[in-house]
Amino acid sequence: MMSEERMAEEAIIARRIRRVRRARHIRRVRGCLLAIVLMAALAIYAGGRAVHGPAEAAPPVREGGAAQLSQAPAVREPEPTQPEKTFSNQELERLVSDVLDGIVTADMTRMEQARAVFDYVHDNIYYTGSSDKSDWEAGAYAGLTTGKGDCFTYYAVSRALLTVLEIDNLPVERVGGEARHYWNLVDCGDGWYHFDACPRSSRLPYFLSFMFTDQQAADYTAEAGRCYYDFDGTLLPERAQEIITP
Repeated sequence: MMSEERMAEEAIIARRIRRVRRARHIRRVRGCLLAIVLMAALAIYAGGRAVHGPAEAAPPVREGGAAQLSQAPAVREPEPTQPEKTFSNQELERLVSDVLDGIVTADMTRMEQARAVFDYVHDNIYYTGSSDKSDWEAGAYAGLTTGKGDCFTYYAVSRALLTVLEIDNLPVERVGGEARHYWNLVDCGDGWYHFDACPRSSRLPYFLSFMFTDQQAADYTAEAGRCYYDFDGTLLPERAQEIITP
């Protein structure tokens, strides 16, 4: 039989073996739990990147910490927008009708109607040297409601009145010179003529700029300078050559 001492030693050895096995088991469990936690964290991180996309890389930095401008992402310019219209077409038509009712009669010829429009615009718009040139209808509305503006306003108001009278008209714009200038091209049935109701400075030569020809425009420009009536004729229909306004 095994002595008591031997039995005691065996019991001690058995307890030690159980403690070692228990410690190994605990380490394995902890390792598994840690692995599970790490895998879960990686899954959450990967899911976040899939939803939000990869983080943008920081722009390269030169010595001293200044970002290289050539590598910076381009800034997209905002799309241009048209100015908001502050009036209705009906309001503009009413203003035009009110003017025409006071200056045009049913027995007038088309040329006489055009001259009535020329005289009204020339005499009733005060020249200020500035206007909103974004839209001719807006220019006409401003001219008819405020009674002031620049050459674009005279052109726009003339266009509105002539159009309602069903007199054909087109815009003309100066080519060259230090300042812009606008006027109309009008056809009352006898061909296309220049029509400029905008008054000129008293320092410039006198000229009745109603229904004038290309030659008259060139002669006045040669006298007044400033490329006054220089224009691109290729953009316009053929003009009449017979002088009807001396």
